[in-house]
Amino acid sequence: MKKLIILLMCFPVFALSQECYTVTKVSTQVEMEEIGQKRIIFGIKQMVEDIISDKHNLCLEGIPVEVQIVSIEAPTTGISIGPWTKTIIKMLIFVDGKKIEIEGKAKSTLKSTFIDMNNDMLPFSKTTFASAVKKAIERIKF
Repeated sequence: MKKLIILLMCFPVFALSQECYTVTKVSTQVEMEEIGQKRIIFGIKQMVEDIISDKHNLCLEGIPVEVQIVSIEAPTTGISIGPWTKTIIKMLIFVDGKKIEIEGKAKSTLKSTFIDMNNDMLPFSKTTFASAVKKAIERIKF
């Protein structure tokens, strides 16, 4: 009878416990002049941990999550048709041995005139980049 009572008391703990994750590695194959690789990796690791922690626990010995940035398509040269530019991020996420391909897109508005655009360079928006990464990461189903 004591064992049954102890088991019933522990049941809510087992039933309500969530899986635990840890971001073990973030890597990139992309080189950009506008943002260094270390800043890309650090920023994405923080975003992944924030999004995971919204629904799950983070811990050191959790299910490993690896992130690999495959490509960053950000308009940097040329003339954009209209005032909008689009940043597209493609990533591979490895969660518990499963490979997930994700893509995030974000639009930004070009807020300069033709006169202000020296040597046809379009400004790279770090905010748009972060928005595209966040949209991609939010698509992951843990």
